[in-house]
Amino acid sequence: MLRFIARNLNNVYKFSELQKFGASFLGSGNAEYLENLFDQWYLDNKSVPATWDAYFRQVLETNNFDFTPEPQKGQAVSARLDGQSGLRKLLSDHFRVLLLINKYRHRGHEKSQVDPLDLEHIQQIGKVKGYTKLDYREFFAEEDLDREFYIHAVGSTGITKDKQMMKLRDLINYLEKAYCGKISYEYMHIQSNEERDWFRHQIEKYDEFMPSKEQKLKTFERLGQEHAFSTFLQKKFNTSKRFGIEGCDSMISGLQSLIDEAASAGAEHVVFGMAHRGRLNTLYNVFQKSAEEIMVEFQDLKSTFNEDIWGNSGDVKYHLGSVHNVLFGDKKLRLEMLPNPSHLETVDPCVYGKVRAIQDYFQDSKREKAFGVLIHGDAAVSGQGIVYEALQMADLEGYKSGGIIHVVSNNQIGFTTVPKDSRSGLYCTDIAHAIQAPVIHVNADEPELVDKVFKIATEYRYKFKRDIFIDLVGYRRYGHNEQDQPKFTQPIMYEKIDKTPPVFIKYSDKLIAQGIVTKEQVDTLMKTHEDNLELAYQKSRKMDYNLKDWQPVPWEMIKVPVLWGRIKDTGVPLNVLKTLGEKINKIPNEFHAHPQIRKFYEERLSWIQKDQPIDFATAEALAFGTLLHEGFNLRLSGEDVQRATFSHRHAVIHDQKDPNGQDYVPLHNAIPKGQEQRLSIYNSHLSEYGVLGFDYGYSITNPNTLVLWEAQFGDFANGAQIIIDNYIASAESKWDVDSGLVMLLPNGMDGQGPEHSSGRVERFLQLSDDDPAVFEKNLGVRLTRQMRNSNMQIVQCTTPANYFHALRRQLRRDFRKPLIAMTSKRLLRLQAAKSKLTELTTQFNQVYDEALPEFLVQPNQVKRVILCSGQIYYDLLKKREDLKQNNVAILRIEQLAPFPYEFLQKIIGKYNQAEFVWVQEEHMNYGPWAFVRPRIQSVLAKTTNISNSPIQYIGRRPSGSPATGFHQLHDKEIQTLLQKAFEI
Repeated sequence: MLRFIARNLNNVYKFSELQKFGASFLGSGNAEYLENLFDQWYLDNKSVPATWDAYFRQVLETNNFDFTPEPQKGQAVSARLDGQSGLRKLLSDHFRVLLLINKYRHRGHEKSQVDPLDLEHIQQIGKVKGYTKLDYREFFAEEDLDREFYIHAVGSTGITKDKQMMKLRDLINYLEKAYCGKISYEYMHIQSNEERDWFRHQIEKYDEFMPSKEQKLKTFERLGQEHAFSTFLQKKFNTSKRFGIEGCDSMISGLQSLIDEAASAGAEHVVFGMAHRGRLNTLYNVFQKSAEEIMVEFQDLKSTFNEDIWGNSGDVKYHLGSVHNVLFGDKKLRLEMLPNPSHLETVDPCVYGKVRAIQDYFQDSKREKAFGVLIHGDAAVSGQGIVYEALQMADLEGYKSGGIIHVVSNNQIGFTTVPKDSRSGLYCTDIAHAIQAPVIHVNADEPELVDKVFKIATEYRYKFKRDIFIDLVGYRRYGHNEQDQPKFTQPIMYEKIDKTPPVFIKYSDKLIAQGIVTKEQVDTLMKTHEDNLELAYQKSRKMDYNLKDWQPVPWEMIKVPVLWGRIKDTGVPLNVLKTLGEKINKIPNEFHAHPQIRKFYEERLSWIQKDQPIDFATAEALAFGTLLHEGFNLRLSGEDVQRATFSHRHAVIHDQKDPNGQDYVPLHNAIPKGQEQRLSIYNSHLSEYGVLGFDYGYSITNPNTLVLWEAQFGDFANGAQIIIDNYIASAESKWDVDSGLVMLLPNGMDGQGPEHSSGRVERFLQLSDDDPAVFEKNLGVRLTRQMRNSNMQIVQCTTPANYFHALRRQLRRDFRKPLIAMTSKRLLRLQAAKSKLTELTTQFNQVYDEALPEFLVQPNQVKRVILCSGQIYYDLLKKREDLKQNNVAILRIEQLAPFPYEFLQKIIGKYNQAEFVWVQEEHMNYGPWAFVRPRIQSVLAKTTNISNSPIQYIGRRPSGSPATGFHQLHDKEIQTLLQKAFEI
């Protein structure tokens, strides 16, 4: 028998947890080893390791046997236990008991009763192959049920710690209640012994859970308020979509219990992210948003929006965010619901970023003042890849936030799709195993247990600072929205739902039966809430839908820069540039830097000391350094950003000899000692969607932090298109949420093929809300506020100086806008693309006029004006020089959006005899052409004394692919367009 048991130990974690054995005990040895060890011990207990001796003695001592196998007592032992076989039987029984206990710990969840509808289909999908039902007969016979077995395990927690002997029947009943009831747990996949022991203690002490009368009344009142709210909205607005929470109503009391626990743990700020389902219910019941404000959003009343005012397009009521300061007990918490689009789960990384930014702002290294709660749908959490991308941040140094609490509002359906068609695994929460996050499944119709689970989850988050999942298994009382007919596709499911009373009714009946409340108290509670809601409704009929009702709390404070001139000035005095430049370009002699990196920094230092032109990398470092020097914070994030994809940044330098040595960050020299945390430069995991979402969430928190996300290549940014479309480009207009996020997108047709050539600037330009009519109609106020009244800025800087100013401009003003910077790869090392230090003392140039007027004829004799943007400028410049053609001027548009109408108009007026052409290196359907064409034409039309003929296009012909994969063809294409550019 022992041989049989031992052979079954391979799939077991750890039963007896003798402290000196560790996790390998009973799980790593083979049968023959155990038998030989036991035989050896039986003959001479001193011949085996002391820990094994202790184990064998422990088992026998607890069973009141003479366990000392000394020769003179051998006959006595043999007589009482039938010799060695008796000892084998005793140890075999212990092993089998521990195997049974462990199987419940591992797989009890598969037998649980967490589905309030008890749907059969949920039992038919995703079961693990070879699944054997939990059955004691796998290890014991029926006649063993009333035998007592030794179950104790030294160093363990739970039942194996608290009990020595137990009848098998009683043990099975205990395990069934602990692991197979209306709460079930997945925690044995966690590698940490401490975490598993903690969970085991929570689970196997279930008989200690006795909610007080006060706790039951609190749950009753919270469920009553939620039930009244949902019922009222369904009656008053039965033709409106509200995506109610009915069927998972207990989530509301659960969330309030979570916040109770968090407040007592020291939380001050809780950031929520959730989709539309139950959002209004959460805002009303948890955030305490007024019923009037919610109801006015349902009604087609007079709006205070003015379409002549920029932005303020608004959004549907179940997308809007909210911030409220709420009292829970005597603790004040700030609750924030991030706004989000209908794209499910996109808010996940934004919450991670927002929470981390708050923690960084308050220097909360323990990660206890702020934490996040993500509320998922069951179909979305298992179907959307962004969930995985966000989860991977959980324990990454640059992204972790000390644990997010994930709540799955599990309706057991996704619109019309049932679980067997929406996931391959057993549970919608299987993704949690990827980061060893525990999962607690709970029946949504058991509100007391729901409150308990939410408290356990909060305790776990605060104790271990790790993510945890709650799978709240319920249903959806109506269709996907309240106008949808679910019986078209789920007739059996909805027949059961129609017969299932709301959880508040069930719970009220339970408390009435327990004598805790009376029927009259229930009726009084409902009438009070209904009267209050009716009064709120009547008030809402007289209210306007005002932007301020859903506008998030303003930024804490935008730091107004006072150094070096007015807000608009991005230039820095030359002496400051030199002083800081020397500080941030020196590597200590004692630091073992790579020779090439040391040479790289020495060269940069030499440029600064000798007043020589600097490159893009040096200008960027000076922009970062001067902002840090002014007191701002800076975060740079993305794939390989510390070194940079093109090996030009080297912002974090690694010790070449000491593997445990500290990295050296030259930019720290721009910050006073002790404030190094104001600078963060982190390599991200291989994710665009998730990391850009994180950095967007980070950027909306503190306006005094320059947050930059850099793509490995600009081509890869489209993996994050949802964040770009639904947050960066539109959040301010929809939700009045500001962001100063910078996207650095390496871009340029350099012959590297279709996936390493284009940041797809045309897509960003299409998202720009720049309006040519503002210039055409000469709307002065709108024109002077052009930058402020735009959704984002898009630049292609051709000089290091302009790049320097573009970065500094992000913080050197009293508002924030996203910046999309198309950064050239080729210009990083092009000698012609350098700037004098004095150019960093001025300001950003939206348009560059002809750089070499002395080379050209007089402006009124110029025959052609080439307008371009980006690195193609240097190709055009060289071609003109080769041709010695002095009647063609080249102008550069550095800022594409908002379009620099007036700046361009001031420059082109002098070229009154010239034709105007647009030259780009991209294909015609790519690049800026479609965007700039009508805008340049508007400028030409409004500029006197110049030709107003249609601007011509010179560039590659249309193509489905951004670039050719053949370098020879690439060279031919570029030479062709350069030739055409100078054919007059």
